[in-house]
Amino acid sequence: MLNQVNIFFIVAIVASRFLPHPPNFTPVIAIFMMSGGLTLLPLLITYLLTDAVLGFHSYMFWVYGSLFAISYFQKGPIVSSLIFFIITNFAVWTSGFYGYDIKGLITCYVMAIPFFVSTLTSTLLFYHLIRYYQNNNFSVPKLLTTA
Repeated sequence: MLNQVNIFFIVAIVASRFLPHPPNFTPVIAIFMMSGGLTLLPLLITYLLTDAVLGFHSYMFWVYGSLFAISYFQKGPIVSSLIFFIITNFAVWTSGFYGYDIKGLITCYVMAIPFFVSTLTSTLLFYHLIRYYQNNNFSVPKLLTTA
């Protein structure tokens, strides 16, 4: 069932997918990290529907797998950003663009560092914004019942 939390997260995901933003600067990882349980399925369906509009891509399995892992482990913004970075850039390496050797793998991860900075920054920012609203009982619904 959809509740206020699901609806808030769904709207935030849709907005972050369609509104202009700097590369990798979205609330998506923070949202998936703070979700879990029954909230995960509506979020994954929303992400899939936005991909249907924006266009499917060859890394979808890896992106969805990383978002599922982030939601499952819920280890905080830094670990969640690292999970996304490691899984999705491994996927990029498997495309062969950087070669299929260790040098190519290292190059792939090094070239992705600027994107990781944006990912980490946005995940930290949105995580703390959501927590701030939760802890101060603002109009955004209480997102989690436990810290």
